[in-house]
Amino acid sequence: MAGFARAGHRVVVNYAHAAAEAAAWAASLAADVGNRVMCVKADVARRAEVRAMFDAVVERFGRVDALVNNAGLNRDGPFLRMADDDWDRVIATNLTGVFICAQEFARRFAGEVGHIINVSASTAIQGRSNGANYCSAKAGVLALTKCLALELAPAIRVNCLVPGRINTAEVMERFNLHDPATYEAATKAIPAGRLGTPEDVVRVARFLVEESDYITGQNFFVNGGNFMG
Repeated sequence: MAGFARAGHRVVVNYAHAAAEAAAWAASLAADVGNRVMCVKADVARRAEVRAMFDAVVERFGRVDALVNNAGLNRDGPFLRMADDDWDRVIATNLTGVFICAQEFARRFAGEVGHIINVSASTAIQGRSNGANYCSAKAGVLALTKCLALELAPAIRVNCLVPGRINTAEVMERFNLHDPATYEAATKAIPAGRLGTPEDVVRVARFLVEESDYITGQNFFVNGGNFMG
């Protein structure tokens, strides 16, 4: 989201647990771009907290024109041993959270052109072992994107980003990419020859918000060709 702030947009960062990290990130960015950054705590799966978040943002900035649904949670495990709580919590964060945030955004939106950008995953289409909860939730996001694009048109355009392996701390740790051999094998499997960067994803999001006026209900695969949908 730093790319949006540096381009002149006002940016709100939502967090659920990492308060210190979110505050430090916002302070660092604010030092660069000024008073255009805000942090708000909310569990996206809880309607009351999401409402309070939007109310706080509108009170400070006056309105919200674009929503990026990027909250995510993994609780991987074999299907036959997956606990109800692991299923419920992942669905609640990764799918129900998108529903709640999009609904609260759309109910408040009163402008001419708004944007909802959801974030899914290629495993929503491919599937993977030990991720029945996560893959199911992300598949739901793909379907929800299309439904919202139909119902919220023409005022709100709704699209979906499907990132590949992006060089973030979570991806590096989760896929053991700090190991040189594993990292080399992972990058060789990507036609572009490298991991993606957060900036690769933000550039597509900015294109959708800033330049596109005839795109809605679409999936954008940002993965260096690793998966071609």
